[in-house]
Amino acid sequence: MEKVKPKKIMGIKIKGVITESEKEKSFTFNFKPKNRDFREELQELRPRVQKIENNRNNYFRQAFRGARIHLVYLNWESAKGKYKNPENNLPYEIFAEDGTPIYRQNTKTKKEEIFNNLEKTAIEEGIKE
Repeated sequence: MEKVKPKKIMGIKIKGVITESEKEKSFTFNFKPKNRDFREELQELRPRVQKIENNRNNYFRQAFRGARIHLVYLNWESAKGKYKNPENNLPYEIFAEDGTPIYRQNTKTKKEEIFNNLEKTAIEEGIKE
């Protein structure tokens, strides 16, 4: 019997820049999208600034003010900030321009589990059908 491979969750990649940084505690970033493929979807992202804080369950590495970053969101609802709980609106991963990981939302929970929870929450909150 052939084993079925689970669907790989790619995520939505958006460029950003670090606007403020507190050493080993937190940093804030703003969107700087340039992707022409998602022009309409990205219009809703422009005015938003998010803050990432260092805690026990996530991977956190110091980021410096002005650094360009790549944000990876698991779905558009999260990227657009539509969830009631601000934790659900944070990116799953953040990388520096050279590919170095800076942040990961949760090191104990699998990516698929986080994605499934986001999808379930979106349905419960009436964001998605």
